Amino acid sequence: MGALLQTLLSLIAALLCRRDLTRFVILLPVAWGLLGGCATYTPRPLPVTPNLTIPPRLTISPERFACLPLKTHAFNAKNGLDITNVAVLAALGNPDLNAMRQQAGVARAQLFSARLLPDPQVSARLDYPKGPHLVTAYEFGLNYDLNYFVTRKAGVKEAAATAGKVDLDILWQEWQVIQKARTLFIQYIFEEEKLEVLKQIQRLYSSRYARSSRALQEGNLTLDVTGTDLTAKIDADTQVHDMEQLINKIQHELNALLGMAPEVKLKLIPPPTPPKIFDEMDLKQFVSGMPLRRPDLLALRAGYESQEAKVHKAVLGQFPTLSVGIKFSRDTSNVHTIGHETVLTLPFFNRNRGKIAVERATRKQLRQEYQARIDQAYGESDLIWTKQRLFMKQQRQLQKYLPTLADMVDKARRAYRDQNIAPLTYLNLENTLANKRLKSIDLTQGLWETSIALDTLLALPSTPGAL
Repeated sequence: MGALLQTLLSLIAALLCRRDLTRFVILLPVAWGLLGGCATYTPRPLPVTPNLTIPPRLTISPERFACLPLKTHAFNAKNGLDITNVAVLAALGNPDLNAMRQQAGVARAQLFSARLLPDPQVSARLDYPKGPHLVTAYEFGLNYDLNYFVTRKAGVKEAAATAGKVDLDILWQEWQVIQKARTLFIQYIFEEEKLEVLKQIQRLYSSRYARSSRALQEGNLTLDVTGTDLTAKIDADTQVHDMEQLINKIQHELNALLGMAPEVKLKLIPPPTPPKIFDEMDLKQFVSGMPLRRPDLLALRAGYESQEAKVHKAVLGQFPTLSVGIKFSRDTSNVHTIGHETVLTLPFFNRNRGKIAVERATRKQLRQEYQARIDQAYGESDLIWTKQRLFMKQQRQLQKYLPTLADMVDKARRAYRDQNIAPLTYLNLENTLANKRLKSIDLTQGLWETSIALDTLLALPSTPGAL
């Protein structure tokens, strides 16, 4: 467009110099029309401040989501955020995800570009003779490259497949962000539960040390017992502080994932139902359908289709390229001529063989990458499922004896208050109960995390209420 306008403007300037008003009147509207169809440039400076949300979003536009379960979810954060609400906020506010969504616009622009017809080429030349009885010579030409129509179908197919791949990549990234948000949600909930258990132990040893310290000052207890109580208290304090550090880290990771300011304190609602557990038959069924359901695998398939079109386009590129045109001219002796021009590229040496070899090798590479991704997913799914079954087995065994242990500790607590049980025996029982409760929380958290991992790996729709 710029070269064409420059040619037209040069002709207009030349006509003005020669005072040829007839051709000037004809060419000026043409130049003006071409100039009016051009795009304009507007600078867009980069931001210098963070774009983080302070309050949680309460208004959701579900049509923005690629993930189908989010489109149908009724968002309500009035009483706090459940695991699905957190997933919704992550899909909406994650900065990296929002940046990736812009790739869809780029891919669609590329598809739009692939469908556009090439512009014709106009050439013009003026010769000013020096001598009597001579006129100004000129030559006008109009050329068009026909090779575009040979490769157009393959080029449009390539761009369409690329646009589809970008959409699927965005869906996969959205799915990954959703599951990461769910995992952080579960970690925050259960680490908070562990913190409460650790604080109970901390209070127990703080009270124990306070008693033994007073008894030592009164001369009713030896230093070794008080030292042991102090060591136990310090260990309990350290465990509480370490857990608080971990919870603080999880909270900041979750806020960053949701695109929220780090100081925002989210009110999270624990999940009311246990995670879903698959049997072996269900797992095999889900694994077998995974290649047709998981967005990243579908994206790889779309990328492979795009590469197939590139191979086809490269093969078509080995044939002769053709450009045709027509020319109008006048020489200095005022002889007018009209003719045509044909430019044909002869494929004697190159024949696009290098491009064909590159595209075929790339297609082979993409095929291997797709196969490797499927093989990896099959192995990982079995690993996670087996791990989940082991968690469930351990949890059942623990829950079988945990109520009995809790009842024994309750009786020992009353006996300790009445000084009818040795302190060391009582403290050992309290420690054992606390450790088993922490283990039970760990196992429940593990069941949730493996369930989310299987959802992610197999691209499964989650249970109602849990996304």
